[in-house]
Amino acid sequence: MHSEGTADEPETGFDGDPGDGRRAVGPRPFGVGPGIGPGAGSGVGRGADRGAVPSGEHGRTSGTGDGGGSAAEDRAGSADWAGSGAGSGPHALGDVSGVEPLGGSTGPVSSGEVPDPEPELRPHVVIADRYELRRQLGRGGMGVVWEALDRRLGRRVAVKGLLYRGALEPETQAQWVERARREAQAIARIGHQNVVAVHDVIESGNQVWIVMELLDARSLADLLREQRRLPVAQAARIALQVLRGLRAAHEAGVLHRDVKPHNILFRPNGRALLMDFGIATFEGAVQLTKSQEIIGTPKYLAPELVHRGGEALPKPGTSASDLWSLGVTLFEMVEGRAPFTGLSSYEIFLAVYEQPLPAMTYAGPLAPVIEALLRKDPHERPDARHAEAMLLAVTSDAPAPHDATHRHHLGPPPEGGDDDSDDGRGSGGHGADTGGRGGAGGGRVPGGRRPRRRAVLGAAAVGCAVLLAGGGWLTWQHWGAQAPTYRHAHPQLKIGVKEDQPGLSQRQTDGSYAGYDIDLATRIARRMGYRTKDIRFVPVNSENRASMLSAGRVDLVIASYTITPERKEAGLVFAGPYYTALRSFLVRKDVPRAYTDAADLIGDNAQVCTVRGSTYERWLTDAGYNLTKRQSSYQLCVDYLLDDRSGIAAVSTDDIILAGYVGQDPQKLQQISNAGGAEGYGVAMVPGEPELKEEVCDALKAIVNGQEWEDMYTEHLASLMGNASAPNRPKLTECEDS
Repeated sequence: MHSEGTADEPETGFDGDPGDGRRAVGPRPFGVGPGIGPGAGSGVGRGADRGAVPSGEHGRTSGTGDGGGSAAEDRAGSADWAGSGAGSGPHALGDVSGVEPLGGSTGPVSSGEVPDPEPELRPHVVIADRYELRRQLGRGGMGVVWEALDRRLGRRVAVKGLLYRGALEPETQAQWVERARREAQAIARIGHQNVVAVHDVIESGNQVWIVMELLDARSLADLLREQRRLPVAQAARIALQVLRGLRAAHEAGVLHRDVKPHNILFRPNGRALLMDFGIATFEGAVQLTKSQEIIGTPKYLAPELVHRGGEALPKPGTSASDLWSLGVTLFEMVEGRAPFTGLSSYEIFLAVYEQPLPAMTYAGPLAPVIEALLRKDPHERPDARHAEAMLLAVTSDAPAPHDATHRHHLGPPPEGGDDDSDDGRGSGGHGADTGGRGGAGGGRVPGGRRPRRRAVLGAAAVGCAVLLAGGGWLTWQHWGAQAPTYRHAHPQLKIGVKEDQPGLSQRQTDGSYAGYDIDLATRIARRMGYRTKDIRFVPVNSENRASMLSAGRVDLVIASYTITPERKEAGLVFAGPYYTALRSFLVRKDVPRAYTDAADLIGDNAQVCTVRGSTYERWLTDAGYNLTKRQSSYQLCVDYLLDDRSGIAAVSTDDIILAGYVGQDPQKLQQISNAGGAEGYGVAMVPGEPELKEEVCDALKAIVNGQEWEDMYTEHLASLMGNASAPNRPKLTECEDS
């Protein structure tokens, strides 16, 4: 391999070098073997910062390893893409069988002396009758990324897939495909606005196409090349947003393992976004690397991930290892240089392992944050929640908090403040801390709103910052919370609900409503200051709930309303998700052909019924099911299912909805739960009412983070779902800016 970079970060020449700085090697004097086998890294030709070409240089790296493009390509913008590196390990793009070419051949996509490894992929090829490839954004040793047009929705997307599929050994091919699945699964299970979004995954044979959002091809690495250093406030904001995405990943059981400036992109509104989960792993995942291989990019790897000859083997990556990488990235943002460097990867690892953190010149109030994240002992680093508290103090122009020596000494993070001061996710990780949040949460009055930052910082009568003795962490207490404003203009709160979903939302014989959604709606309304007599439930269905909102006939809709990008693009605003359901089928078990596997429904071309206006109309068709009936309610679909003359073999919707119908007729009905996919329920409202969303989000946060959420599940859903305890608390990603 040849490199023309400078001495800041030259080629290492380690065995198994994929050309991207993430290397897999056998035992070495310093045992440094980042990488995941051939081309397993990510990045679309970002030769810079991959161990071979120094960040900020414009040399060229040759080689066929993943990310083995050139820094010149990086400079030209061809290396950036929507959400992950072109060669990120198992990045797969779909089966080319079933690919439809449009028009005549335009010739091979690749240029230069290297023959095109996938000659059937070219502009205007269509994947899965939907995604039309437009232009290649980048490629590496394993994968290629295209800009494509989603012909069904008329939007541009990024499509990512594998190369050299026919030239690989079966075992290697299986590993690449599994990596592709893992990347898609990792991103999909996070679902956070600071993490790249996966729209679709198409798998067939030895190909897996990952369809992601298309982003502005501009990374933090590009920004640092242009500006070298960033102002403290800007660096803190970027780090805070990345940390929130990283925290969401960790709470979903996902380790990123390659946090660095090249893997941080920006949306058009400037929001930082964490991308490239090509070498991510998660709890329960099958190990794809050798036990002694270390994964990552050398100068961002934590010291516990390397080892010296004769000493203990490297430890597995943890969330603390990801936070170390974020600390290195934050150091680079404010100081304009990497904290640990060397003339080879060996020297870099030696510096990481042994050298103290260099003195900082420009970090200012971020210095304590960086020092805490870059502690050699991972047990002495703050976790994501407490690191967020430190960054919030900086972004809020508050005095920088002291860092603590041990994680278990740390007090609760800030609660309240402006848009940057509350992550609003309500995740399972928060649930365990409910007892410790009393100090911050106790200042709220029932139905009160969170005070804005100006109120908190403007006068001691409204709020004060207190350094906890012993822990040194900044916490906030608020008094005199403002009264809600939406109720003043809307004395009655009209909430759209469904009336035919047992367990969730069902109208009783006396005209009242009962179920989980009804209980949640009532609790939200009460926290907004409404009395029970001022809450009015209005029946809606999947077809008319959007029009009911836009016509002003209801203020909110809480009716198993799935949050989707298409619905938000159509003008709806959501808070939540407050519950995540799984896709499922309801079938008869008292008939000769009793289905037990969703695949059999496709194989038999069995007739399926669902509700008009639901997400299942499109999904069933795309997945190959025979959708023959569309009704206005699921109860009508169930009636068809129970009618032997109808020909309907299954009803498709969320497992929690179907569980209610099974509970009503367990002798005849059962669920098939292997359909795949999930649906996150949100509280829907129309745009233009920011105070309404803020109050709803405040109420949801309090409910989801407290005991109420488990109590509601136990009362309404536990018996239906066969679970004695509630599932993991949902992440309120739609409330993050509220």
